[in-house]
Amino acid sequence: MKVQPQTDLPERFSPGSVLLIRDEPVTVVSSRSHKAGLVVKLSSIQDRTAAESLRGALLTIPEDKLPSLPEGSYYHFQLIELDVYTNDDEHLGQIVEILETPGNDVYIVRLPERRDILLPAISNVVLDIDLDAARMTVNLMDGLRP
Repeated sequence: MKVQPQTDLPERFSPGSVLLIRDEPVTVVSSRSHKAGLVVKLSSIQDRTAAESLRGALLTIPEDKLPSLPEGSYYHFQLIELDVYTNDDEHLGQIVEILETPGNDVYIVRLPERRDILLPAISNVVLDIDLDAARMTVNLMDGLRP
C-alpha cells in the first residue's frame, strides 16, 4: 500500500516494525521509496481490496514506543480534547485542533454555542497542563476573550 510518512523517523517502516492501523497491530514486511512517499507491505494486508479498504487510515505506533519528550513538552494527541480553564476556573471549552505556526503552536478551543478561541502556546498564556486530569489552565490575556 502507498503511505505518506508523517514522521521524522523513517526506520518506523523498517521490516519487522510493528505499527497500528485502526488500533490493530500489523508488522511491516517490506518498504521502499516511491515518489514522495513509500510503498509498504503489511503482514495482514494480503491484496489490493484489503489495502483499498484502509484508504485514509492512519498508521501509528503504540504509545509505549514513543520517544520521551523533555519536561513541559507534549505530543499533539495528548492535548486534543483537554478541557481548558482560565486561572479563575472559567471553562473555555476543549482543544479541538492545533495549528502549527512558525513562531508557536496555536490551540483552537471550542465550546458549543460560542466562537472558537485561538490560544497561542506560549508560557504567559498556558499556565499548567495536567494530562491526568485532562485539563489545561490558561491566562486569558486581553484580546483573547471571545
